[in-house]
Amino acid sequence: MKAFYILTIILSGSLSFLFVNIIKKLAIEYGFHDIPEKRKIHSEKVPTMGGIGLFGATWITMIVLNASGFIEADSSTLRLLSTSTLFFVVGLIDDIKEISAKSKFIIQIVSGIFFFIWNKNDLAILFNNIIFTNITLSILSGILFAVIINSINFVDGLDGLCGGISLILSSVLLFYSIIAGKTYLIFLLLSLIGSIISFLFFNFYPAKIFMGNTGSLFLGSMFSMILMLLSYHITESWYAFVILFTYPLLDISLAVIRRFITKRSLFAPDKNHIHHILIGSRTKYKDVVLLIYMINIIFAAFSIIAFLFPNIVIFVFYGIFTAAFFCYALYNMLKNYKKEENAAWK
Repeated sequence: MKAFYILTIILSGSLSFLFVNIIKKLAIEYGFHDIPEKRKIHSEKVPTMGGIGLFGATWITMIVLNASGFIEADSSTLRLLSTSTLFFVVGLIDDIKEISAKSKFIIQIVSGIFFFIWNKNDLAILFNNIIFTNITLSILSGILFAVIINSINFVDGLDGLCGGISLILSSVLLFYSIIAGKTYLIFLLLSLIGSIISFLFFNFYPAKIFMGNTGSLFLGSMFSMILMLLSYHITESWYAFVILFTYPLLDISLAVIRRFITKRSLFAPDKNHIHHILIGSRTKYKDVVLLIYMINIIFAAFSIIAFLFPNIVIFVFYGIFTAAFFCYALYNMLKNYKKEENAAWK
C-alpha cells in the first residue's frame, strides 16, 4: 500500500509540473499577470492562476485512480468535487476580473451551509444531533468555511508561503485520515500533496508563477471540507484540528482585531499580516518564509502530540507558545500603525 501512496504523489506531482509549466507560458502570452501594487512584494509582473495546476493535478489523479479501480469513490466524492470546483471557478473569475470580498464571503457562507445540509446525515452525529439543531450546525458550517478559506487566502502573501503551509497542513490531515481509515481522503490528500510539491518548484522565492485566488480558494475549500468530514470520525479529538490550523487562525484573528481598532471594513486589504510583520525585522523574504514554515511545523507537532498523548502539560506548552507568538505579532502590528507609511494603507 505504501508503494501506491508514493505512486499517487508522483502521478499528481508530474501532472502539476506539466500543467503549471503550460499555464505559466500561456499566462505570459495572454497577459494574465499579478498587477504590482503597494501591498505586493514583487515590483514586476508575475504570471498568476497557477492554482489551475493544483486543481487539475489533484482531481485528474483521483479520476485516474478511480477509473483504474484502485480506489472506489464514496458518498462524499461528488460533494468534494463539486464544492471545490465552485471555489476554483470563483477564484479563476476573481483572478481575471476581480470579485468583491463581500460577494466571496457570501459564497463561502452559503457553500458551507449547503455542504452541511448535503452531508447532514453523516455530519449531524458529530454533536449527536442533540446539543445543536441542524439549523445551528448549518450556520456553524458556513462560518467554518468562511474562516478557513479566508485564513488560507490571507497567508498567500509571500513566495511559497501559502503552498508550504498547505503542504504542512495536508501532511498532518493525511495522518488523521489514515487514523480514521478513510481511504478516499487518504488518496485525495496524497494527490493534493503531490500537486503542491511540484507547484512549489515554481512558486518558491523568487516565484515564477503565483497560485492566485484560483489556488488559495481551492485549497481553503478542500481544507474546510476535509476538516468537516474528519471531525465526524475523530470527534473527541477536535482540538487537534484547531491546534493544527493555529497559524492561519491567528493571522485572521489579528486581521479582525486591527480592522476593528482602525474602524475599517472587515474586507479591507492591508499590509499588516504576520508575514509582513516578520519582514519588518528581516531583510530576506526567503528567511521569513522558512521561519513561518518552522512555526507551522511546531503547531503541527503540537497537534499530533496532543492527539496521541492528550494531557495538561502538552496543552500548557501549546498555550504558552501560542500566547507568546500572538502577543509578539499584536505588539508589532499595533506599532506599525504608528508609522505614517502603514497608516495610509486602505
